[in-house]
Amino acid sequence: MIIIRTEFNINQRLQIYENNYVIDDKTPRTFKMKKYFTKEILFIGILILIYPVIISGHGKHENSGIVALWLFDEQQTIYPSSVLNDSSPNNIPLVIGMGGKIVKGKFGNALDPIQRSKINFPPGEAKYGLKEFKTMPGRKVPPIDWMNADFCAFMTMGQNQLRKDVGFVNPTKTKLNLGDFDWTVEFWFKPERNTKVNGVIFEIGQGPRGENNEVTRLSLSSDLKGFVLFNKPSGTRLTIPSNESALNPKNSKWHHFAFVYSSGKHQLYHYVDGVLQKLPEKCKLKKLSEGNEAYMSIGRDGLWKEPLQGRIDELRFSQGDVYTSNFKVPGSFSTVSLSRTKPINLKRGLPFLFAGKNKYKLLVNLGSRKYLFFDGAIISRMRHIKFEVNPPKNVKMVFNRIGHSFRKHLSVVQDSSGLIRIYNGLSGDYLGVIVSKDGVHFRKPDFGMHHKGDINIVITQAVGGLGNPFMDPNGPPSERWKLITGYHNRGIYLYTSPDGWHWKRDKTYLLPFRCGTQSCTFYDDQRGAYVGYHRSGIFHTPGGATQRSSVLTIEKDLHHPWKFPAISQKAYLDSVKSLPIREPIPWYLDNGPLTPGEIGLEFPHKFDPDSSDPVGTDIYVTKAQKYKWAPDAYFAFPIEYFHYEKDGPVERQILGSQKFQRGSGPIETQIAVSRDGVHWKRFHRPAYISIGTYCGDTLHQIYIADGMVRRGDEIWQYFFGNQEYHSSWSKRKLKQAVFRVVQRLDGFISADSPYDTLATIITKPLIFKGNRLVLNINTGATGYTQVGFLDQHGNPIKGYSVKDCIYINGNFVHTEVEWLKKGKDVSSLQGKPVRLEFRMRGTKLYSMRFVQ
Repeated sequence: MIIIRTEFNINQRLQIYENNYVIDDKTPRTFKMKKYFTKEILFIGILILIYPVIISGHGKHENSGIVALWLFDEQQTIYPSSVLNDSSPNNIPLVIGMGGKIVKGKFGNALDPIQRSKINFPPGEAKYGLKEFKTMPGRKVPPIDWMNADFCAFMTMGQNQLRKDVGFVNPTKTKLNLGDFDWTVEFWFKPERNTKVNGVIFEIGQGPRGENNEVTRLSLSSDLKGFVLFNKPSGTRLTIPSNESALNPKNSKWHHFAFVYSSGKHQLYHYVDGVLQKLPEKCKLKKLSEGNEAYMSIGRDGLWKEPLQGRIDELRFSQGDVYTSNFKVPGSFSTVSLSRTKPINLKRGLPFLFAGKNKYKLLVNLGSRKYLFFDGAIISRMRHIKFEVNPPKNVKMVFNRIGHSFRKHLSVVQDSSGLIRIYNGLSGDYLGVIVSKDGVHFRKPDFGMHHKGDINIVITQAVGGLGNPFMDPNGPPSERWKLITGYHNRGIYLYTSPDGWHWKRDKTYLLPFRCGTQSCTFYDDQRGAYVGYHRSGIFHTPGGATQRSSVLTIEKDLHHPWKFPAISQKAYLDSVKSLPIREPIPWYLDNGPLTPGEIGLEFPHKFDPDSSDPVGTDIYVTKAQKYKWAPDAYFAFPIEYFHYEKDGPVERQILGSQKFQRGSGPIETQIAVSRDGVHWKRFHRPAYISIGTYCGDTLHQIYIADGMVRRGDEIWQYFFGNQEYHSSWSKRKLKQAVFRVVQRLDGFISADSPYDTLATIITKPLIFKGNRLVLNINTGATGYTQVGFLDQHGNPIKGYSVKDCIYINGNFVHTEVEWLKKGKDVSSLQGKPVRLEFRMRGTKLYSMRFVQ
């Protein structure tokens, strides 16, 4: 009988359930595993029985547990303070500093400890490291600030004077703290240069940084003949012979280096490209004592000196002896890179009708597309017509059981079974969901993971409802659902799921920027790409308040980091001449050297305040989405925020004072429309959902949910309403709830004609397909509309003129147009260039379509 002893921490034990639940360092310790438990235990039992067969006769041991894996596949343009992601189950992030860059690697990208060009640091607040810190009494080394943040890649438990939001671990409390146990460290290395000093691969320190020599350090010797391992607790300084040719910069090729320590034999084994090298002396290593200010530095030592002499790629720490004899060098450890080498075939819809090249065509090839009348895209001439907002009706409170943390950024999805789901952030910024069959009565499903009273948790990671789950027509069954969201203030990441309940995060982010609020993403089949809007706080109002903006991303690949240009300090300073960019400049300095900033000018900005907006307003979230029930139609529901503070006259600013017990301002939902999802027209009034009294509650914040649900000829939308003002002065929690509103199909905006005047619309020449013209229209009881056909020169077509049209009188979502002598059949005109003429009084015209 063979007994295999394995040691797992709580994260490793729970990782076996990753296919069922997302679990990491933030996992609540009270949870239920339900039916999956027995299957997984059975699998583990079988694995234990066949384990000796698996490993026999091989140079690798598969019983090693990965401690950390840094692929360094982030963008080459990332700024200092950006996160370097750990692709192991243990979630151990680093940040990059002024003393390192991401460069081309063996697989994807790599890390090179080369110094960045110096910038002129602007003055600023100490907590963001823009003010130089003095050395504290009794210390020899000053704390980290932007002026001395010349590290390459770094994590720390000290430096509490700085913002540290990314969730560093204490390296001396992990198996990164190498000592008297079996371990393996491996990486790819490409020599680039000679130096006069040893080059540090990694240094783990007990801390405080620079105050002692309590470190474990692996270095490449200055003569490039081998490596040096220094372990202070055991007094070890071990010289490790290596392959001199592989370390020669003149060869400048990538080679795989592995270091395997056997605690039973007190022997370190070193492999180059899978070949065992000459054995160094034996040594008995010891772990560092745990330190409250422990740190780990890669590519440089703890004082940012001794830079490594080349590029390092795919650095992996493992517990156990991964290699016990000569072996074939591994390929990339990145599962994304290995599984995403083929071109992505995205499903395509109809070409744009009013964008791109078609935008300038006079003849519109309408075919049988539905056309929504929310702008003049198809109109050649119009008289007495206005495009008007139609706020939704039939408000119902559908969920008010909100007893604690409940993020206001909602997303609604109707799944393939018809179940309506509303996702949002809960306590711990976990993602939760409530569900309903009828759209009114919602319940909390129990997924077996309980945290602070929440049972309806689907992601136990800090995503905070900062994205919108959506069903992706391009995803394989295991990735049918997508979520692009901020995570732990590290960046914007992709989550995938087969069902919207069980999610998995790609370990490398799409964008390295801190996510200020909900990112809104959708797949646009007409564009053949994923369109996203993400918040930036780079601008300021005239009074100096933050003016929120949104940047636009258009991407085809969701599994690899998105490219963006690095904006230099000079470019930012030049932009200040025309843009209200707030300090600091450059923008990425904003959160200090240990936490990334938000997005700056790397992408096009959209949804900024316009000349019609009062000073000191901004758009909090876009809620941009493609309309599913008509092509060439996109809607956004901008969340408009009216600031009391800093802007406008004192008579306005005083509303934000404690005297009035309001807060920093009210928030409403407006509406914007687009023909391509990129260029938008925003309607200011009436507000799509205004502040006011709903179901007996007076609400001062209105956040519409991302997404829509169609039931018959109705569109259901949901919003979060709050009695409090933004940043409320109130110490007690006021009423907040989720409400449902009902919109007419296609009814968001309409082409309106006055009651007392005859109005006209004449379209551009168009070619249609079908034998009936169907309108979505409301004339009321005493209004009417007539429709006629003109030839492309503007002459009435006999029998189909506007005078021959039988009055359209009533409120219809689908009504067929009819002529006195020709009836409803228009098949004789299909395929020919024609124009439509509308004569309207007291009418709302929503949409039209030719059908067969």
